[in-house]
Amino acid sequence: MRSILQTLALVIALTAQAMAGPNIIFIIADDLGYGDLSCYGQKNFQTPVLDRLASRGIRFTDHYSGATVCAPSRCTLMTGLDNGRATIRGNGEFTLRPDPADITVARLLKNAGYRTAMIGKSCVTGNTQNPAEVLGKGFDVFYGTTSHVDGHWRYPRFVYDQEKRIELSGNALHRGRHHDVPLYTRKALDFLSAQSADQPFFLLLSYPVPHASVLAPPGDIKGGAGKAPGNSHYTPVADPKAHYIALVRALDAAVGQIEKTLGEKGLAEDTLILFTSDNGSHSEGGYHPDMLNSSGGLRGLKRDLYEGGIRVPLIAHWPAGIKKPGPSDFPCGFVDFLPTVCELAGIPVPPDLDGLSYAPLLDGEKMPQRSRPLYWESHENRGRRAMRDGRWKLVQYELQSAPDAKARKPKLFDLEADPGESRNLAADHPEQVAKMLAWMKSHRRPSEWFPFPPLDRLGE
Repeated sequence: MRSILQTLALVIALTAQAMAGPNIIFIIADDLGYGDLSCYGQKNFQTPVLDRLASRGIRFTDHYSGATVCAPSRCTLMTGLDNGRATIRGNGEFTLRPDPADITVARLLKNAGYRTAMIGKSCVTGNTQNPAEVLGKGFDVFYGTTSHVDGHWRYPRFVYDQEKRIELSGNALHRGRHHDVPLYTRKALDFLSAQSADQPFFLLLSYPVPHASVLAPPGDIKGGAGKAPGNSHYTPVADPKAHYIALVRALDAAVGQIEKTLGEKGLAEDTLILFTSDNGSHSEGGYHPDMLNSSGGLRGLKRDLYEGGIRVPLIAHWPAGIKKPGPSDFPCGFVDFLPTVCELAGIPVPPDLDGLSYAPLLDGEKMPQRSRPLYWESHENRGRRAMRDGRWKLVQYELQSAPDAKARKPKLFDLEADPGESRNLAADHPEQVAKMLAWMKSHRRPSEWFPFPPLDRLGE
């Protein structure tokens, strides 16, 4: 009896703590580049809503996704573990393991009294069809797709509402009646309209755009899909640049609708809105980042571990909580989201995470120099890895090639002086290269799901 009463008391205490924390809306775009918002330098079109939120909040200039492709990036977001120690380190038919193996930020918030929802593309599964797995990771509400492949088309044939499969009448992948951007926006607005000041909430709104198919909502641009070739996977469009612009502007408008609904509910002041992307811009479905300078002058794009593949926007807007609006160059990323949320909600941070909290920065405090390096690895394109430690960035490609391959040699960049990673300084600073390689060797854990033979065998 005592243990039951103690457990109940702990739950009540945690809930009381959480009630003092903010509501949290985390909006994640798919394949949105560092330079795709006008507040991050985009000159070809404007994103006025996000620009306004950035001007009144914090615009992070050195923020990183969890990985350079979708599933591992979102795994890092959910768990606070980087690609060297997380469960999911690549795309495919994978899902986070049942509790308590992979504890998510949603589970922690739910246990502390938050109402939790995920709408859109799943952030805890890959190419699977099991919505119960999403709900089992701490979400009270789920509406969207569990397989990432289903997010490749703007007119999906079905979505899941909780565990029920809902057929979207008239949708046929390349055309239809229910475009996914307004579809998920309406569902998010419904969720927000049902909330009250009596219980805090966490909404993870996961849009599958501007990932290909690059097909904008009807009415946003003249002309729809082009004539599809016989074996086309993505929806072909006559003007991918124009459709890409329309998709990003549709995201911007959706954030405006969310902000308006919060105001009408009296929830705007104490709601933290975070807007970001899961990795850099893509070269798929007829689009290339060079068309609109989507990488913002950074080297590389999606699937690269250069900055253009992993450095992404992050805008934080919280009227009641952000004390000193303005830009921040503190290096941070998806790995830091979970510990940040824990601090904001008054929840104990789980041990042995790779991230750290940037909540003090939101409160107007100056962050000390980052004590934990940021690390990424990729299991595509013959194997890649990278890390950032302060000003230094190390990049290593061709890990699955011959050990003496020239391309495998580490490259070292000074991001403060050279954010475009144009000058390899490895030969000038061999001691820094050796230090960073040694850290990666000690940090990384072998993975049964994602074996990396050169690193698993040599530990280097």
